[in-house]
Amino acid sequence: MGNRAVGPLRKPRRLAVAVLAALGLIALAGAGVAAETDSPPITDAARLWPDIGSRLEQGMAAFKAKHYAEALAQLTPLAEQGNADAQTYLGWLYEEPLVTITATGETPAFVPDNAKARMWYEKAAAQGQAHALNNLGSLYFLGRGVPEDQARGITLFRQAAAKGDLQAQDNLTMIYYNGVGVAKDTQAALMWCERAATQGDPEALRFLAAQTLAGEDVPHDPTRAYILVLLSPSDDPDIAKMRAALEQQLPANIQQRAHELAAAWHPGQPLPTTDQTRGALHPL
Repeated sequence: MGNRAVGPLRKPRRLAVAVLAALGLIALAGAGVAAETDSPPITDAARLWPDIGSRLEQGMAAFKAKHYAEALAQLTPLAEQGNADAQTYLGWLYEEPLVTITATGETPAFVPDNAKARMWYEKAAAQGQAHALNNLGSLYFLGRGVPEDQARGITLFRQAAAKGDLQAQDNLTMIYYNGVGVAKDTQAALMWCERAATQGDPEALRFLAAQTLAGEDVPHDPTRAYILVLLSPSDDPDIAKMRAALEQQLPANIQQRAHELAAAWHPGQPLPTTDQTRGALHPL
C-alpha cells in the first residue's frame, strides 16, 4: 500500500504478481510446497478471469477486483498448505482496515484482524518471504495487533531489506534519516536509499535526487542530481521543478550525456555517475 501510516512509515504494500505485478512479488509455491497441477475449481474467480491459471493468481485478481470473499476463499487453502506468497497476501488482506466483507442481511464473512495478519506473516516470514518480514516489522514497529516494539520492527525491516524488499529499504531510509527508534544515521539512510534506487524505486530516486541537488549529507552534485531526476517519475511535480532548474544550469552536452546514460540504465545496474558524463557512451 502506498499510503503513509505513522511518521515515516508507509503501511505495507499490496503484494503483487500477474494482476498486481507492478509491486513485484514473484508468484511461486512456498518452500517445500508443490505447485498445483490440477485446475482450480469452477468459482466466480475462474468465471471472471478464465485466463488466470493458478489459484494464487485468481485470489489476487479477485482481491484487486474487490471480490473479497472470493479472494479469501482462494487464498486461505493455499496459505494453509504452506504457500508463503499466499500467506503474505492473506496477512495483508486481514490487516487492511478498510476491507470489510458484507452481504445483504448477512454477517460479514470476515473482518480485518491484525492478530490473524501477524499469524500469516509469521508463517511466511519463517520461510524467508521478504515482504512478510517487512509487513511483520510494520506491525511491531507501529504496535498494530502486538505490543509496540520498534527494535524488533527495525530488525525485521533489516532482514527484509537485505533480501531486496523495496518497502523495507524505503522504511529504513526514513527511520534512519529521521532517527525514529534508532539514533539518526544519515549514512545508513542513504545506503538503504541507494539500494532501493538501484532497483528503480521511484520514491528512493526522488529522495536521492533532492538530497544530491541540495547537498544535504551528500556532496552537492547537479549532474548526478539531473541523472537521478531523469530516472525518476516524470509526472512528479517536484521532479519537474528540479529538472527545469537543472536544465537552466547544466551545459547542453552534459544534459545530452545524462539523457544517454539514463536511457541505457536498467534497474539492477549501478546508478550512473557524474564521471560517466565525461566520456562517450560505450556500446552495449
